[in-house]
Amino acid sequence: MPVNVYRNESLIQMETYETVPAAVDDLVDAVRAKWSVLREHGFAGDYPVEVLRGSRNGSDTVKVVEVFRWRSVQDRISAQTNANYLAMAARVSAISVGEAPKETFTEAVRGFNHNFPAVGGVELLKGVCSCLLTIDGMVENYRMSVKNGIVLMHRSPRMDLDGDGLNEMYLKILMHGGEIIQAALGPIRVEQNFNRPNDGIVKADNPDGSDFPGTAIWRVSWRIQTALGPILTDPDQPLIFGPARVNHYPPVGTHFHSPTGPVALIHEESGARVGTLVPGELTAFDIVVTKDDEIFADVLNTPPADIFEVMDEWRSRTDGAEIAPVVAGATDGVM
Repeated sequence: MPVNVYRNESLIQMETYETVPAAVDDLVDAVRAKWSVLREHGFAGDYPVEVLRGSRNGSDTVKVVEVFRWRSVQDRISAQTNANYLAMAARVSAISVGEAPKETFTEAVRGFNHNFPAVGGVELLKGVCSCLLTIDGMVENYRMSVKNGIVLMHRSPRMDLDGDGLNEMYLKILMHGGEIIQAALGPIRVEQNFNRPNDGIVKADNPDGSDFPGTAIWRVSWRIQTALGPILTDPDQPLIFGPARVNHYPPVGTHFHSPTGPVALIHEESGARVGTLVPGELTAFDIVVTKDDEIFADVLNTPPADIFEVMDEWRSRTDGAEIAPVVAGATDGVM
């Protein structure tokens, strides 16, 4: 069964207008104001509107194209009865000398690299991370699934980092985190422990000049904000996700299962062991922003030597076998 990895995308709408050159700035301002009204009333999605403008050969008019996303089908319907939105739409129509039919799309599909990008860059992705959380005396094997997580990371250019003839791409996590609410613990925020390594690497599998398929692995340590105060995953035992086979970059839709097993949870202030965490699965499902070479950080292109040791260790442990999800069959026990 096909899986829509861009599950955050829906109800993409594109509208096209034309006007005379003298009025194009007014038209763009009106289109932007219309989207602002949609956002203020909660009708439009969280992506900034895209407004494209340009002249057509042989035409004395300028075309303006607007692309945005409705939050839901109901919001699209509700907007048609909102006085502020209708007034803004009428203003746009009054400036336009021509208006094409509205087009609605159900999915935005982004491109994939079939080799590691030749330039470095910074990327922001949305994703989901799952685990089993046990806090002694409070919850046991709670299925903690942080579905609104984000990862901000820097990727190195395509290069042979360890000199073995295979290309690699080093991924330095600059920030990641997400939030959930659990009955016994209340609001929980998962974020990275900035005092420990948080990174990953993708390595080509074949020396034939093609970077994919490749193998990827992630290494993270967490600082979990709870009602008990900050709790750290064992600083001496990083959470490993992968190794996993990847067929394109960004690795949207790739499931990185963790072979790590239970890791101690340490109360940051007291240093006491307060429970365990079993990492489950990490999956990126949407690309928010990609900035190639616009944020130069050459120092981040050089990986620490031990990331190769981590990959070699876990590839040897798993012997290339698919890692089974560890959260299957868990129970949401509240003690």
